[in-house]
Amino acid sequence: MHVILPSAYFPPVSYFAYLLSPAVTKVTMEAKEHFVKQSIRSRCIVADPHGKLTLFVPKEKTGNRSVMDEVRTVEEAHWRRTHWRSIADSYRSSPYFEYYEDDFEPFFREHEDRILNIGQRSIAKVCELLRIPLQVELTTGFWEGDDALDLRSAWNNKDYRERPPVVHFPEYTQVFSDRNGFLPDLSILDLLFCNGPKSLDYLKALELRGME
Repeated sequence: MHVILPSAYFPPVSYFAYLLSPAVTKVTMEAKEHFVKQSIRSRCIVADPHGKLTLFVPKEKTGNRSVMDEVRTVEEAHWRRTHWRSIADSYRSSPYFEYYEDDFEPFFREHEDRILNIGQRSIAKVCELLRIPLQVELTTGFWEGDDALDLRSAWNNKDYRERPPVVHFPEYTQVFSDRNGFLPDLSILDLLFCNGPKSLDYLKALELRGME
């Protein structure tokens, strides 16, 4: 099956379940859509002592609607330092933070300004650590075909609430679960720091919508 995915920044667990699914034979990432604000294209959600913490990649203001592969971040905002500090503060006590710390920390010192590329690199880093083969094509024009499973809006707020892309999320032990309970489908970082290499088994067990 061919799937069309949106660009994403350390995307949710369910996003990687599609990348890993044996039913998926081709993955295309949409690079020519208009940028969607407050979406996984420029944010990820992790756990913190108060529940969920949303980490945003700040977008450069242009005054016009921007095509995804042209959108740039604001380097002087020092958001990378803030993101890494927040992630480290939240997950330092998790079982696998030290295991992956040296792999992720350099990511937050890179100087890539295109948000599409930042998202691609975040996905590639996780796939490298989980040894998931990653072969993703970027669209060269806005994709309007009908021969693929279109997931570009699957993680947008309204669509996600009405029909999440995964049927059920089995619980695993998370940081702060004693006060927050289980928080499903956080950033893949949550699953990695809590489950480590066993994250692959968790992803493979998820039942995905659209794969009937």
